[in-house]
Amino acid sequence: MTEILASAWRCSGCGYVHRGPEPPNVCPVCGAPKEAFQPFEEPKPAPAQAAPRIERFVCSVCGHVHEGGEPPEHCPVCGAARHMFQPAPTAATPQLAGAKGIDRLLIVGAGIAGIAAAEAAHDVSPSTRIALVSREAGLPYYRLNLTRYLAGEIEADSLPMHPAAWCEERGIRLLAGIGVEKIDPEARTATLSDGSVESFDRLILACGSHAFMPPFPGAEKKGVGVLRTIDDTEAVLEAIRRGDECVCIGGGILGLETAGAIARRVGRATLLESHGWLMPRQLNRRGGEILARTVKEMGIDLRSGVEVGEIVGAERVEGVRLVSGETIAAGRVVVTAGVRSNTFLAREAKLEVDRGVVVDNRLRASHEAVYAAGDAAEHNGVVYGIWPASQYQGTIAGMNAAGGSAEFGGLARTNTLKVLGIDLASVGEIEAADGSDRVIEQESAGRYFRFLFRDNCLRGAILLGDIGATAPATHAIENRTDLSALLASRPAAAEVAEHLSSRGG
Repeated sequence: MTEILASAWRCSGCGYVHRGPEPPNVCPVCGAPKEAFQPFEEPKPAPAQAAPRIERFVCSVCGHVHEGGEPPEHCPVCGAARHMFQPAPTAATPQLAGAKGIDRLLIVGAGIAGIAAAEAAHDVSPSTRIALVSREAGLPYYRLNLTRYLAGEIEADSLPMHPAAWCEERGIRLLAGIGVEKIDPEARTATLSDGSVESFDRLILACGSHAFMPPFPGAEKKGVGVLRTIDDTEAVLEAIRRGDECVCIGGGILGLETAGAIARRVGRATLLESHGWLMPRQLNRRGGEILARTVKEMGIDLRSGVEVGEIVGAERVEGVRLVSGETIAAGRVVVTAGVRSNTFLAREAKLEVDRGVVVDNRLRASHEAVYAAGDAAEHNGVVYGIWPASQYQGTIAGMNAAGGSAEFGGLARTNTLKVLGIDLASVGEIEAADGSDRVIEQESAGRYFRFLFRDNCLRGAILLGDIGATAPATHAIENRTDLSALLASRPAAAEVAEHLSSRGG
């Protein structure tokens, strides 16, 4: 076997980059084994290694780690099924070399990126004083699970990520119900909404994103909102209890999950999508059309290819008028038209900002004392906006802000549905770049598979009806696995899925 010489290695599980002549035995971020690392510059399949003993399993949807010899039947965090878990060997928390003088770390935002950053920073440097600022009152919670709460799958007490004692046990000071008004990287200070000033040696911006509200006429009316916080969710539940008709605008993942959750509660909901099919960023037209059939069977009145003209009513919403002239009655309108990174603080502080706070491979912003992670961060031109990326970026930013030297090498975008009982996953690219790309797709027996190949490597996959190959497909994309032998046999899409599943990517 030809020896692979490299100076950097990238973990296919979380994007962590290890510098050195050989990969580490275990990834310090996600616990993946040595064989999960590939050369960073020109990745190739890693040499075969003895299979490690599996005692931990990681959910491919939300990143939850399950301790035990077998994966659970369902993820306790996001509800993903057993087959969405992938193995990871047990690993002790790495102790990275700390930098001098990092006594105070301030983290802005208590979503998954902020919580992951706080945990990693404490593990790397237990003596560092960590302050975690959350604009929302109460304990940090799983925003990922708001639609499950709306659907009635879980209760409100299942939303918090950790009990109140979690921060106390780690010496993390949680400042809940307080916003950050201004940061001054040069002075190493942050001004909070209560007038107090927090000093820091390092700052992590994990301030997430906000829901985008298109400038529809009438969008300011009472009864029009988004689904971003617990309060937003409670407002929708109150409308449901009043018997209001609910209309969701935007047929992406959040719009579909929101409409599905409402329909599960009351048996009906209306979903409007301006594009020709559902989830246009994750699905091709055929995949969207197949999904639409299932959605309509669930009590969702789907209108695709329609454009909203205005929100009608006096002070309170009474309906949505389409450009076509049709008016759809509504007592509650939920706009799910995507999100935008929260970059105001960074812009005011004169940090480099594009769509998000621009960061390097160490997730450091344009000032040496500032890091960014999650929805607020832009890495190599990408704002991921998905849970696993936010979690891994938060971990790496926390390590580095506390004195470590870890790198993030990017991830394939993976999207799955958590509600509606629909098995759907979209990974990587969905459209061919040119005529040299090869697409293999197949629809049969309630399943739809679509695989996109470039230079004999898998670049994207859509799995509908059977998502068992999601994790191995993601690994194949991340590893740039050479699949020329498989492709030479001109396989059907189902055979591609079976091949990936059998070899783990």
